[in-house]
Amino acid sequence: MNMPRTDRTGPVSIGDVSVAHVPEWEGSLFTRSGLLPDSSREAWEEERPWLEPLWWAPDSDRALLCIGSFLVRGGGRTILVDSGVGNGKPYPDVPPLDRLSTPYLEHLAALGVRPEDVDLVINTHLHPDHIGWNTMWEDGAWRPTFPNATYLLPRTEVDLLSAMAEDPGRPDPLGLVPAFRDSVVPVLRDARTEVWSGTEHVVDDALKLVAAPGHSPGSSVLTITSGGESAALVGDLIHHPMQILDPRQRDVLDDDVVAARQSRVKILGWAADTSAWVFGGHFHGGRGARIREAAGGFAIDSWTSD
Repeated sequence: MNMPRTDRTGPVSIGDVSVAHVPEWEGSLFTRSGLLPDSSREAWEEERPWLEPLWWAPDSDRALLCIGSFLVRGGGRTILVDSGVGNGKPYPDVPPLDRLSTPYLEHLAALGVRPEDVDLVINTHLHPDHIGWNTMWEDGAWRPTFPNATYLLPRTEVDLLSAMAEDPGRPDPLGLVPAFRDSVVPVLRDARTEVWSGTEHVVDDALKLVAAPGHSPGSSVLTITSGGESAALVGDLIHHPMQILDPRQRDVLDDDVVAARQSRVKILGWAADTSAWVFGGHFHGGRGARIREAAGGFAIDSWTSD
C-alpha cells in the first residue's frame, strides 16, 4: 500500500482534547529482525513505499524509531504522557542513549509549557525510556522535574521494581532497576504520586488508562474519547507500525509475548471500531495512524499531519 508521507506532527484535536508530540531523540537502536524477529524482509519490502525513509532504512535493514512524550491538554489540565530518557541518565549498555543532552525542555517550552505548568505526568509503564524526564539532576541529586505535577504510576511495576531493587542478585537485563532508582524513587519520595492498579483507571471524563499487559507487566494504554472522536496512546504496546499490519509480530522487548499479542489485538480492534487515532510511543515524529480491520490484522488508512 502507498502511505502518505507527513512532516513532524503538530497538535491534533480529539474533540476538546489536544495531543502534541514532544521530541527527544530519533534514530535506530535495532535492525528489522532485531526488533521484530518474526517479521520477514519480504513483508517489509511490500510496504517499502511508505516505510522508507521514516520507518525503515532498507540498505542497512535498520528499523527507525523516536523517543519523546505526548503533551495532552484538556479539561483545563496540562498532562505529559511518558517522559523519555532524560538528560544525563547513565545507559552504558545502550550507547546512543547514554547520558543524553537534548533540548527536550526547550521543545516543551515551544509548545508553551514550562515544567511548573504540568499538572499530571502519566507513565504508561516504567521502562527507562518512558520515565527519564520524571527527574533532573539538581544540587547533587535526582529531583522531580515537574514540581507541581502528580505522577501517575502503575502499581504492578512499582511493586515489582521495588522488590528487584532490594534483591541485587535478581537478573535485570534491561537495566530497569538503575532507572527506577533515579527516575521513580525520587518522585515517590518527593512529589505527589498516585499509584493505580486494576484493569482501568479513569483520569477524567475524556481520559482513561486501560491495562494492556505484555510488553511489561503493568503496561497501559491511555484512551481519549471527546466530542465523538477518540484516540489511543499505546506506549510500547506497538513499537513499530508493522505491528499494526500484523499484531502477532513478536517484539524482542515484550516481557510476555502471548499477553502482548492479546493486548495489541484488543486495543487495535477498539481503535478500528471507533475510528480512533493510534499513537505509538516510538512512532516517528509522534504520528498517529487511523486504521481498519484487514485480513491477518489491520490496515493503515491515514496518518496525522500538520
